[in-house]
Amino acid sequence: MTDLPGYLSAHIQERLAEEAYELGIRVDVRGDVVHLRGEVMSEDRSREVEEAARVAAEGHEICNELHVVAVAAPEGEERLS
Repeated sequence: MTDLPGYLSAHIQERLAEEAYELGIRVDVRGDVVHLRGEVMSEDRSREVEEAARVAAEGHEICNELHVVAVAAPEGEERLS
């Protein structure tokens, strides 16, 4: 694999979409470090995305800057009219 940052970033984003089913993660490559930014639903999900990126990044360091977003359970029933 080439070390061009744009190519590596696109490659990782493609793998995240295919393997982790995440489309909204921003991938920035600076030198040998891959930064992951965005929002996920849980700590487990954050770890899954990081692992998928680690495999795709082929030895680059991963800096996981993903934020876990709490999603509140719906209150009551939703009425459809």
